[in-house]
Amino acid sequence: MAAPLEIRNSASGKIFPALGSFLMAAIFGFYVLKGLSMGAPGGGVFMVALLALGFAGLGLFIARGAFDTRVQVTLDENGFRDRRAGDVLVPWQKVRSVWLASGRGAAMLNFELTEVPPDEIRYAPANAFGLLPFGKTTVHMEVSSLDVSGEEMVDAVKKFAPRVEVRR
Repeated sequence: MAAPLEIRNSASGKIFPALGSFLMAAIFGFYVLKGLSMGAPGGGVFMVALLALGFAGLGLFIARGAFDTRVQVTLDENGFRDRRAGDVLVPWQKVRSVWLASGRGAAMLNFELTEVPPDEIRYAPANAFGLLPFGKTTVHMEVSSLDVSGEEMVDAVKKFAPRVEVRR
């Protein structure tokens, strides 16, 4: 019985994307101050201030994941579980194939299931950052913000579920 692979958030995988939002908030904040100092109409300044606050909030939302040390994804001999998307166990018997899709710094581990994903996955509020249903039987697991690479996760799938087809 092999030890489960417990995967957590990567601090750098969360902080660096948040920096972009903070940079946008700073740029819009600069224009708010410039507009106020030049006596620009209040409506335009207000809209730019809302954008600055929105980007700052988005940056905080993304960055908070860097400090979340809980296990996010578990792979073991029973199946896989993603706490970010419903925290439901998907048994390996329901997984037909797995493949890694990556590009431009992002990576997704794709699972083709033998049936429609459970409702907990399909309707999870955190699906933007976890498992995403695609089509009828495929779910995507975002892995670029985790502390284990997609290749290591594919290797774990091979170890825990040798009958699951690994597509390249």
